[in-house]
Amino acid sequence: MARVGSWFTATGIRSPSIGLLADARRTAADTVLARHRDEARALAARLDAGDREAAEAYGALADRALEEMREEVIRRARSLGIAEHVTASLHARFGRTDEQEYLDDIALDRGMRVRLLATLDSFNTVVGNYRAFFRAMEPLLAADRPTRILDLAAGHGGFALEATRIARERGIPIEMTATDLVPEYLALGEEAARREGLPVRFAVQDALDLSNLRAGEHDILICTQSLHHFPPSMNARIFREATRIAGRGVVLIDGCRSLVQGMLAPVLGVVRYRDSAFAHDAWVSCRRFYAPEELRLIASLAVPDEPVEAKWMRPAHCLVRWRRSHEPGSNE
Repeated sequence: MARVGSWFTATGIRSPSIGLLADARRTAADTVLARHRDEARALAARLDAGDREAAEAYGALADRALEEMREEVIRRARSLGIAEHVTASLHARFGRTDEQEYLDDIALDRGMRVRLLATLDSFNTVVGNYRAFFRAMEPLLAADRPTRILDLAAGHGGFALEATRIARERGIPIEMTATDLVPEYLALGEEAARREGLPVRFAVQDALDLSNLRAGEHDILICTQSLHHFPPSMNARIFREATRIAGRGVVLIDGCRSLVQGMLAPVLGVVRYRDSAFAHDAWVSCRRFYAPEELRLIASLAVPDEPVEAKWMRPAHCLVRWRRSHEPGSNE
């Protein structure tokens, strides 16, 4: 299994749309962003001034802009050729679902929840996801002191725990805080941290409202494998809030919408883990993931005048990364 995981990480699982539709998506994202940049800029200013009503308008803008982008991609793909048109149509259909993951059910049996989370951790470890997430965060680590990291919508803290293990193994000083709105998830993480003696702090925190945090209180704000649980409106607000707080930068990582991955991940769930519930959640997740260019549009609406990096990342993810030009309080 370790050999399969190494192969998966090294090669990556690319959806056909990553290559065939990349140009169409980039152009569509740029077109839609240009159309709405002034509105996004005005709403951002209102948000920064404490206008709560602007949050609703901001969210509506993100939802509307993504729909416009997806429609534009279909139109452009139709003019590019039959392969592009078929691929765009299939991926659009694949991504339309209202089905929910078992892990999204707050009434889910605790035993089943614990089992699913353990399977998810094993899957992420085997295919190298957690180490890939840590590598994506490394360019933002401080060189002269421990880096203060806030993990948003962290659930049971699977990545926070593994990132702390990796940092300890490599002698990299970090101060990790894992946050979520569900105390039950955090309790599971705290129990695991106590068993291993890992210095991870767990705290209840709404990723959509970081008003209780000071700008620069944390160096890096990271959110992994959670964006597909939220509509564009919420993801735009998460990103905007995160950029206000982060002293060094923000990293958002989620799976990349892929029909290929959507077929492989459930098979692995059944064959390797013999867990039909994990296979179900993997299938639903793969349908609800975003494409890199879609996340770039959402993030760019959140910070309309700043550069945002968004790209496909091995083994099968979207990476959004924003770096502050200088840390709060510095003279740079």
